[in-house]
Amino acid sequence: MIEEYFHTGLSLLHTALTLTGIILVMMLLIEYLNIRSRGKWMQKINRTGFGQVLFGTLLGLVPGCMGTYFVVSLFTHGSIGFGAIIATFIATSGDEAFLMLSLIPKETLILMSLLAVTAIVFGLIAQRLFKNVKLVKNTKHFVIHEEEHCKDLDDCKISNNLKHISFPRALLIFGLVLIILNLFLKGQGHDHGDDHAHFHIDISGIINYIFAGLAGLTLLAILKVPEHFITEHLWGHVIKKHFLKIFLWTFGAILLITVALPHFHADDWIRENPYTLLLIAGLLGMIPESGPHMVFVTLFAGGYLPFGILIASSIVQDGHGALPLLAESQKSFILAKVINLVIGLAVGYLFLLLGGL
Repeated sequence: MIEEYFHTGLSLLHTALTLTGIILVMMLLIEYLNIRSRGKWMQKINRTGFGQVLFGTLLGLVPGCMGTYFVVSLFTHGSIGFGAIIATFIATSGDEAFLMLSLIPKETLILMSLLAVTAIVFGLIAQRLFKNVKLVKNTKHFVIHEEEHCKDLDDCKISNNLKHISFPRALLIFGLVLIILNLFLKGQGHDHGDDHAHFHIDISGIINYIFAGLAGLTLLAILKVPEHFITEHLWGHVIKKHFLKIFLWTFGAILLITVALPHFHADDWIRENPYTLLLIAGLLGMIPESGPHMVFVTLFAGGYLPFGILIASSIVQDGHGALPLLAESQKSFILAKVINLVIGLAVGYLFLLLGGL
């Protein structure tokens, strides 16, 4: 019995580390692309109401909070309207989008499509209703990261970077190599770590190879970029700020649905009280922080939750992308969150009535 628990614990730990590795690879890659492009991929904006709402929706769909931060900055500068904020907050799932893409890729694409439609519709309505309402004073906000170019071309040579390798770069290289090997072996069907786990990762075959390829591209970037980029952006921002939190939330959620729920028969309560859970998901989504939504993602992936709960939680929660708005305009923040709560509960209720996907 003890040996079985030990094996199950190792299996769950491996699952959590695999998911965390995939999430961090996507986060590192997006951070790299954003910095290398100097944010140019987010700088053009249509001045029409529809253009602003569409712009906010597209940036909200970008995994992570960078797109949401950018839209909030434009809003606090008076460059876009309130409808774009509503659209962005509906579309975004924050850092949880990385978990969904790694855990339930097919369902995530469907979810994102539905979020995009919902964001555009209600964003346009909010844009019209609040067109002449002054919600925030123009103010200086955060600065989008600037590109850290090499002062000398030799600084960007792989041979130079490896010759004078730093601890953060070495650790990132080592971690990415392990992630690539792990995903490659999973893609070939050599993984037997989940034999005793009830939790199933819905990634296999070609999906694993795709993530392994992304990890390979990230590895090449880490070998090439200057040291400042490694220490300040990849190590300082992504790893130090996100790794432990993502791992603990992921491992905790997997442990919950694998061990706790079957033991207490909580799955029966969940199936019998979907509307109560819908309200709980909506209220938790009001918290401007990444983490709680991961529990609903893993519960859905484990087959415990209907799709209506997941989409409601996705609509209401914004990761920590809404925190800058809270700092600049409490009125705008509360109004946006209340509107999104009503929309999320309504859409989630509709899907529960329809039976979900």
